[in-house]
Amino acid sequence: MASNDINSMPGTQTLRVQLPVAMASATTDDEYPGIVAPCNLTVKAARFVPLAAVTANASNFTTLSVRNRKADASGTALPASRSWAATNSTAFVADSCALSGTASDLLVNSGDVLTVQRIHSGTGVVIPAGTVEIDYTVR
Repeated sequence: MASNDINSMPGTQTLRVQLPVAMASATTDDEYPGIVAPCNLTVKAARFVPLAAVTANASNFTTLSVRNRKADASGTALPASRSWAATNSTAFVADSCALSGTASDLLVNSGDVLTVQRIHSGTGVVIPAGTVEIDYTVR
């Protein structure tokens, strides 16, 4: 195995997915293709760095999730999510996402497609453009 082979990389690595625009409206859900997993990996952490502040709302909120679409676009696993039901966000400050409590949701196979989706509850809140960072280890 070559020393620069991704499967031989030790420690935690980070993938970044750009959300190029804010939600069109608080009631319009969206999903963006992120990355094709370069190897079998385990999600260890995720963060969202918004380009603008977000004010939480307990009744009408939006949830941002990393979704594993699998190589054939099927897939429903959500390895990480961040809801704006209770906690505000500050522009340019990284927010930690909660990892799934289901261990298999954190396992991503080589070729799976990780996307980022924004889904509203009630009338939702607009989530701005920003960057999602996904920390992983090779397995």
